[in-house]
Amino acid sequence: NMAANRWLFQHLTETLDRRMLAMLTKTDHLSISGDISFNINVATLLTSEFQDFDDNVAAARRGSMILELQIADIFSDLGGYLFAREYVREKGYRICLDGMTSDSLAMIDQRRLGVDLIKLFWHPDMVDCGEEAHEKIRVMIRRAGVNRIVLCRVDNREAIDFGQSVGLSIFQGRYVESLIAEDNRRRDLLRLKMRIERSDELDG
Repeated sequence: NMAANRWLFQHLTETLDRRMLAMLTKTDHLSISGDISFNINVATLLTSEFQDFDDNVAAARRGSMILELQIADIFSDLGGYLFAREYVREKGYRICLDGMTSDSLAMIDQRRLGVDLIKLFWHPDMVDCGEEAHEKIRVMIRRAGVNRIVLCRVDNREAIDFGQSVGLSIFQGRYVESLIAEDNRRRDLLRLKMRIERSDELDG
């Protein structure tokens, strides 16, 4: 289990960071549009590889790029994070705090960390913790900002129903992807049907 060895895991993820940045440096001007969000280590933000990536990104594009930072990585070197945060925010990038649970949401002041978004992990136990706990979650969400929290790892309808019940409206996960794919299929079929009907009208 590589994740059990924190330093090995850190080394491997930083290596992946460099490869990902090299790929994005080559493709950003050519094929990437809209918002893009990716995981990255705090230490990588202060490397020459990130500088090369940043040099290749148009200033207007930086605001559409979200850097996802793991909460454990941030607190392993808080001073390094605060320095890196100021650097990337001055450049115009947005920061997402990744790896949050309902427990850590209660203990960590996200506003003092200066993040723009928060990814809250969904877990089925959140449904069964009782109405008092649900109300505490609602309060924490309102305090952090309902439009700043993404309920992630959503793999069923229950997760969305719970998220909406506590005030959330932004979701991420396999279930959401399946809904988007199904909606795209319906749209494609509708367009095909309309083309067939127009063709029949012309033939008639």
